[in-house]
Amino acid sequence: LQSTASIGGAATFASTVTVVGAAHLQSTASIGGAATFASTVTVVGAATFKDDVSVSGNTNLGGTVTVGGAVSLASTLSVGGAVNLASTVTIAGAVSLASTLSVGGVANFASTVTIAGAVSLASTLSVGGATNLLSTVTVAGAAQFGSTVTVVGAGTFKDDVSVSGNTNLGGTVTVGGAVSLASTLSVGGAANFASTVTIAG
Repeated sequence: LQSTASIGGAATFASTVTVVGAAHLQSTASIGGAATFASTVTVVGAATFKDDVSVSGNTNLGGTVTVGGAVSLASTLSVGGAVNLASTVTIAGAVSLASTLSVGGVANFASTVTIAGAVSLASTLSVGGATNLLSTVTVAGAAQFGSTVTVVGAGTFKDDVSVSGNTNLGGTVTVGGAVSLASTLSVGGAANFASTVTIAG
């Protein structure tokens, strides 16, 4: 057709229809079978899909993506920029972080936290409950205890012990080396010496 064709009723084509120029449809296009586009498809207005959309290749979205329902990803999610989550995040499986985790607010852990490597705290550590340490505790600086310290096993000090207040020992005191007292020794009960006593003064 070299000019306009106006068809008032239905048109049935038994074979291929080839349109060399642009095709303008003034109303809805209904396609009963598959539609194959050999090149780019540009939609000027909103595109509404009433069923599943399957994309076999990559999908590039230049603007914001808004999803009204749940999102299920069958494989890895890789995000090149920052991720902002405006509400609660629930993760059913393990979480692996390859770099630093920075938390600006309070972090609440409802269960056990296991850390395989070293832990560095730049500020105060406050523990409201009991603290169970299964191995050695090394403190590089001074340690201050605001209340009683109870040691269930033996206490070994590899250097001097300085006590500014009174010392109450409920059991026997055994000293392997010499004892030097810089002031008076007062004994309330009997004193038993199993060997020689030498008094220089």
